[in-house]
Amino acid sequence: MGVITVSRQIGSEGTFIAKRVAEQLGLSCIDKEDIEKVMHAYGFSAFEEVYNTRPGFWERFDLQRTATIDFLLTAMRAFAKVGNVVLLGRGGFGLFQGYTDILNIRLRAPLAVRLERKQKEYGSTDQEARKAMIEQELIRTSFVQTDLQYNQNDAALFDLVIDTSIVPPETASLWICDAYRQLMKNPRIDAKHTRADLVVDDVLLKLVTTMLGRNET
Repeated sequence: MGVITVSRQIGSEGTFIAKRVAEQLGLSCIDKEDIEKVMHAYGFSAFEEVYNTRPGFWERFDLQRTATIDFLLTAMRAFAKVGNVVLLGRGGFGLFQGYTDILNIRLRAPLAVRLERKQKEYGSTDQEARKAMIEQELIRTSFVQTDLQYNQNDAALFDLVIDTSIVPPETASLWICDAYRQLMKNPRIDAKHTRADLVVDDVLLKLVTTMLGRNET
């Protein structure tokens, strides 16, 4: 069993590709809604607000915000511990550096291409799409770089970086599937950890296992 993390720019077809990869490999695709279910089960009802807003200077030191982010990382470790999942977003690539059985993917595309895709998706004007995309990217970047302190623009943190304006999403999916299969056959030799090393509370692990419809091991 292994894990794939997918970091993506808005409009890079990341959600489509992640779901397609999960389907082709028989994995579970874990997105924001799945994470929210776990967060809410543990009383972190403010996760949506924390994730979708850029904090001011003092808000970065808010204890509730810090506790919410800490538990987010704990929840992601639980999903990775269960395994056979594609983790979409939420900085998984930074959390799982140096693991023999976790593949980190980055999907990107030029701004003009991503704007055109979003215009077609929502039927908005170029100006509306640009404004919405830039604001959302600022929020995501702030969360990953300021709250999590990871740099999604550092290509060295990824096993595979794909420009979906050049590589069609269907082809990108096949590349990722092939890379995953190769990693499962030949675990990286320069890594120090495996998923088995992840320490997760038994109650949380049981909740995630049940969510994924897996049998406990």
